Amino acid sequence: MVKQERAGRTRQAVLLAAAGTFADVGFESASLVDISRRAGVSKGALYFHFVSKQALADGVRAAAGREIGAAALRALRAGGPAVQGLVDLSHELARLLREDVVVRAGVQLGRAGHGPRRDPAGRPGSGAAWRGLTTVVHRLLGRAADAGELRPGTDRRAAAELLTALAAGLVLLAAEDADRLGPEAVRGIWAAALPALVDADRCAAYRL
Repeated sequence: MVKQERAGRTRQAVLLAAAGTFADVGFESASLVDISRRAGVSKGALYFHFVSKQALADGVRAAAGREIGAAALRALRAGGPAVQGLVDLSHELARLLREDVVVRAGVQLGRAGHGPRRDPAGRPGSGAAWRGLTTVVHRLLGRAADAGELRPGTDRRAAAELLTALAAGLVLLAAEDADRLGPEAVRGIWAAALPALVDADRCAAYRL
């Protein structure tokens, strides 16, 4: 058991070091030597867990996907108005991109096409995590419509595309400068987007 715990800690240290290196210098410029030094492990220990730099990139993307998926699931399970859940989810996504180097590196790798699900267009939302996030957006919008939160006649598909584009924009901003994803920036985005979803007299009911 102790040996397994030590191996788990080593694997996590390598993943964090790889994420930090990919975020700092990019996939192409990252070297396994630098990653192993950053993790404080031998190159042999690194190879024990990850056979190549591509395997490391896959591991970082998978870990990032798990974090994004967990955030989406929490939003889906939270009580309260569904539109508030969408607002809160966008803030959580921004926080992860700002503060979690694994998430930030994972989406950067996805944009660059380095991962198990390569997207030739380099879209930031490629992969199962992004599809899952989109599904959660659709389900929350459905709940909002059923509860009468949305403006009458709101096209749910168009609204989902708007919110997905908002999330993709957060990813693109994070690639340029994660500090641009502060709470005030996200609040400003919602101040512009919310009137397209709910009646003007209901906007003040939501915490942006």
